[in-house]
Amino acid sequence: MSAPRSILTAKANQRSKGAFILAVILISGACSDVRSGGAGGNVETQGQSAEEKANLDQAWSEDFQKLGLEAQKPPAGDIEMVNTKKYAKDGPYRIAFASQGPTNSWALSYDETLQLAAETTFDDDVEEILYADANGDADKQVSDIEDLVAQQPDALIVTPLGSAVKAPIERAASQGIPVILCTGKVDTDSYVTRVDRDNTLNGTLMAEWVADQVNARGDIIMLSGIPGVPTAVDRLAAAREVFKRYPDIKILGHEYTNWSPTESKKIMESLLVKFPNVDAIWSDSGINDIGVIQAYIEAGKEIPPMSGEPLNGFLRMAKEHDVPFAAIGYPPYHSERCLQAALDTLHGEPQPRFINVDAAVFTDRQIDQYYDPQCSDDLWVPAELPVPKLKELNLC
Repeated sequence: MSAPRSILTAKANQRSKGAFILAVILISGACSDVRSGGAGGNVETQGQSAEEKANLDQAWSEDFQKLGLEAQKPPAGDIEMVNTKKYAKDGPYRIAFASQGPTNSWALSYDETLQLAAETTFDDDVEEILYADANGDADKQVSDIEDLVAQQPDALIVTPLGSAVKAPIERAASQGIPVILCTGKVDTDSYVTRVDRDNTLNGTLMAEWVADQVNARGDIIMLSGIPGVPTAVDRLAAAREVFKRYPDIKILGHEYTNWSPTESKKIMESLLVKFPNVDAIWSDSGINDIGVIQAYIEAGKEIPPMSGEPLNGFLRMAKEHDVPFAAIGYPPYHSERCLQAALDTLHGEPQPRFINVDAAVFTDRQIDQYYDPQCSDDLWVPAELPVPKLKELNLC
């Protein structure tokens, strides 16, 4: 999967619309989509999506309760519905997928989930997947999209790596190709829907749980992934808004780890020299937390509560060292929901402007329900790919 472009021809079972609705409701937040006053661009809206707004409201309410916190409401606003009749055509379809590339286990699972769904769940509708692997390079993704569009696909799914993809996305939309943003957002209105986990929700959940752990008073460290990536940006912004409401919580420092356990370990080692008594850690990823725990172990210090994600390696270390944590998921399997949105668009079915996907939300008290000691540290849980595929990918 390292080639710049490859093609998967899908042949298998039966399309089952809604089989992966994910109890519909990462690289984003729902706020921009919810607050939007008009879709503009190359799409036509037709009122509001009351169902999707209700799903988002429910997520905000129930996910806080899963952490033992008081339910909250999402930012005010509506989610528009997009009229997709102009895209309706007979299938089967050729779907272009501009991926970030399998640069880590999350991204690998994400790509494989979409490919497998094309071969099985949606095989009657998918003729082929035109796949482009950007290998984590935002500049390469621009040319990837241009190459994919030149093949005249029926729809384009993009996992945006940066703002540079705005121009090729808009060119694709101007040619009548419906665009689905999958995991991430771009400053453009030229897309039908954005499928993602609400990262404003995730960042808020993480921060409120940390505040609860320190009883609204204490010294904390904040660790983010990659500067400029929507997932990191939105989670951090949401967390800072939360901590503004707690004047007795002092942020000793904030650092970017590039979502590398090696870098996060070095950063935490340095921070522990400056700040030996940290009460809690707000971290936007389980990848960060692996390095954090390693730094504390080597320093011989008691490990404080931390937020993170359900990465099997982090859960293993947390279990071994009795680390209090809140894990808020960003499921790689939601790429299948992106494929479904593309196919529904080609069927002319109205689409909500934003689709929030459900995610696992739990604390160390439920760790045994999620941690899988039989699988790799690189597995993101709960895993949705079948066991044979996980073994093929060396994840189990």
